[in-house]
Amino acid sequence: MPGIDELVASMNKKYKTNIIRKASELKSVEFIPYTSPKMNYLTRGGAPIGRMIELVGPPQSGKTTTALDLLANYQKLFPERFSVYLDAENTLDKDWGETLGVNWDKVILIQPESEYGEDLLDMLLDYIRSGEVGMAVLDSAPFIVPKGVAEKGLEEKSYGGNSALMKAFCDKVIPLCKKNECTFVMLNQLRENIGNMYKPYKIPCGTALTHACSQILWFTKGSLLDENGDEKSSTYPNPVGNVVNVRMEKNKVTKNDRRLDSYTLNYSSGVDDGVDTIDLGIMLNVIVKSGGWYNIPVSDGSTKKVQGREKVLDYFYNDLEEFEWLKTIVNKAAME
Repeated sequence: MPGIDELVASMNKKYKTNIIRKASELKSVEFIPYTSPKMNYLTRGGAPIGRMIELVGPPQSGKTTTALDLLANYQKLFPERFSVYLDAENTLDKDWGETLGVNWDKVILIQPESEYGEDLLDMLLDYIRSGEVGMAVLDSAPFIVPKGVAEKGLEEKSYGGNSALMKAFCDKVIPLCKKNECTFVMLNQLRENIGNMYKPYKIPCGTALTHACSQILWFTKGSLLDENGDEKSSTYPNPVGNVVNVRMEKNKVTKNDRRLDSYTLNYSSGVDDGVDTIDLGIMLNVIVKSGGWYNIPVSDGSTKKVQGREKVLDYFYNDLEEFEWLKTIVNKAAME
């Protein structure tokens, strides 16, 4: 009888594959970090590479901004690889993407005109299959319209929508993403679930997406922010940003012990990693708060004592090297 190593090798040779191996050889999950350390804390590292994640929420909740933030950070990790962005809604804002750090020269953009959903999803599969693309974004799933639905008149009812099409797509894209180490970011919408008081919202496009995704994040728009960073109500006339509330709805890649968090969005500069780094640093005791005083760690091993949160912010805004060092420390603590 052959030994187990010889048996594994012969089985791979027989089926012309290399998918059979000892489980001890399974690689650890790698992540694309978010700009906000608070998002890295919630997800224990960011978006998993080679997996599908779903960003769900109502309009203006932060889904597209979060996807673009991930895209920009992916490009920092893998500047040589391309990404593909299917803008099914035709609402992509190039300037906002640049504000968030996206290099559009390394992005293949698909903006449909009259193409059927089948063709658009086949385009994505072809790019992922090529091995040249390391991140794919679909914005958003409900705008993928199958041929059978598109050709019906407005008076004709459609049942199931694009659920069957999305199921077939998921069956193909999941193994392709794993094989080619491509991260797939699927944007979806929350819809009112009329008549169900216990579950007021539902996710369109069928349950196949829910099963296929390694992470599902739900987004809602939080409080508006004034120029001092103070939270205001939804009627505030001149906000400079808002809080983006995030809930971890599904997590199959890390410990599932973190469910709720948020990040800070500035309408001029994008994700406010300064505020989020300091707030998370305080929460994790990287910055030690005692009354109104804050003990801030310094890269040379010393500690700087500052009174008041605003002074903490001022200190790091005036010393970007120390801020980057602190952000690294806070991100490391966030992933523990």
